[in-house]
Amino acid sequence: MIKKILISVVFLLLLVGGGLYFYLDSIVKSGIEVVGSNVLGTAVTVDSVSISPLSGEGRISGLRVANPEGFDSQYAFELESVLVNINVNSILTDAAEVESIVIMQPIITYETKITSDNIRTLLDNMSEGEAASSDPGSADESGQQLIIREFRMMDSQLNFVSSLVSAPVTLADIEIQNIGAEGGSSSAANAVRVVLQELVATILSSDLPGVDDIRESVEGRIQDGAQRVEEAVEDLGGRLRGLLN
Repeated sequence: MIKKILISVVFLLLLVGGGLYFYLDSIVKSGIEVVGSNVLGTAVTVDSVSISPLSGEGRISGLRVANPEGFDSQYAFELESVLVNINVNSILTDAAEVESIVIMQPIITYETKITSDNIRTLLDNMSEGEAASSDPGSADESGQQLIIREFRMMDSQLNFVSSLVSAPVTLADIEIQNIGAEGGSSSAANAVRVVLQELVATILSSDLPGVDDIRESVEGRIQDGAQRVEEAVEDLGGRLRGLLN
């Protein structure tokens, strides 16, 4: 009898543990896609999430942020592997606490136009979305708040894209501590804003292709064009001489 009870208890624990495991993965995946897409004004997708319901440690795989409208590259961010450590006891509270987020070797496309770029356009989308959704008297605390104790983005592959120059750029590592902790907690939108603002500052302080590179690219195109024109003129002259002779 006792043996049967123990077996039943173990089986029940396995069912509960498995259900919690699936629920935790689903809630994180759905939260990233739904909240991320709404906040950034562009599609955010995740291939899979695997997080231990006991330790809170896990991995987010295939997280991609589509480029905002008006830019040519398909994605602004391609994060194949994001290591996370979540305080599982805080998930269902008003302020979820993330111990760490570590992003290794992300692919970031920084695409510039004459007056803007894709990263700052994402920031503008966030501001416009907040303005459109804000109602007098609505409480900012209506959604779950967030605290990120440690955020790290390491060994980034930055692709600089403009109408004249495209080149890979070395980007410094980004480390941010205690996002949202100063005021007690932060909304997910504010946490994303903090990261994007730090990323923009890091990109603009990097060794981006400058005026000399652009000038060389323009001169190269002009020279190529002049050479093609010269060759075409010589070819036409040869044909005319052949007809006259």
